[in-house]
Amino acid sequence: MADLVRRQEQTANNLANAGTVGFKKDRSFVQTLNERLDAEGSPQSDRLTSQWADMQAGPIEQTGNPLDVAIDGAGFFVLSDENTGAFRYTRAGRFSLGADGMLRAPSGHLVEGQNGPIQIPENAGEITIDEAGNIRANNQQLGTLRIVTFENPAGLRRIEGATFDAGGQEPDDVVEPRVRQGFVEGSNVDPIQEMTEMITIFRLFETQQKTIQTTDQVLSSITRDLGRF
Repeated sequence: MADLVRRQEQTANNLANAGTVGFKKDRSFVQTLNERLDAEGSPQSDRLTSQWADMQAGPIEQTGNPLDVAIDGAGFFVLSDENTGAFRYTRAGRFSLGADGMLRAPSGHLVEGQNGPIQIPENAGEITIDEAGNIRANNQQLGTLRIVTFENPAGLRRIEGATFDAGGQEPDDVVEPRVRQGFVEGSNVDPIQEMTEMITIFRLFETQQKTIQTTDQVLSSITRDLGRF
C-alpha cells in the first residue's frame, strides 16, 4: 500500500505537468527481493524502488516566437547558473532576453552557447536561428546554441520541472543538431494514460485496504471465540 501511495503521487505529478514545456514524465519500478517467512510464518520481503525520467520526446508545437526553439532529435540545451557556475540540461527551449541582453530560460538561468553564455545586443533587429543552432541578427552571428547528449539519458537527475543535472555523466556535444526556431517541445505526458493509471492504482489500494479489514475482522472473531474456552 505504501508503494501504491508513492505511485499515485508520481502519477499526480506527471498529470500536473502535462502542459509543462519539455517535461519528462517519471516512471518507477518496484523489485521484490529476499522473499521469506518470518518466525511466525508471515511472508516478508525487501523492496527496491527505482525511479527515472522517461526521456521519450514530446510533441513539437509551433509558437511563432523567434526565441522559442525545439530540438528535433537527440540532445539537450545547456543552461548555467551564473552564481555557482553549475550546468543544467533541458529540452524546454522557451527562452527570452533578460534586461542585460543575456539569453535566459524561464528559471533565469543563462543559455549556453559553444563559446559561453549567449548575449544579444540591444536593438539587434530580427533574430534568426538556423537548424544548426546558429543565432544571427543584422547579418551578424551572435553565437551558436550548445546542444549535448549523454550515453545514458535516463541517468540524468531531475532538479526541478524539465531541468536535470548530469548525474555524474560527461556530456557529448551533438555535431549536427536539428534545431527548429519558433517551436517548443511539449510534455511527453499522456493525460488519458495517467488518469487511467490513477484509477487503477486507486482500485488496487482499495483492494489491499479491504483485505486488511477482512483479515482484521477474522482475527477479531477468532480472538473472541478463543476467549470462550
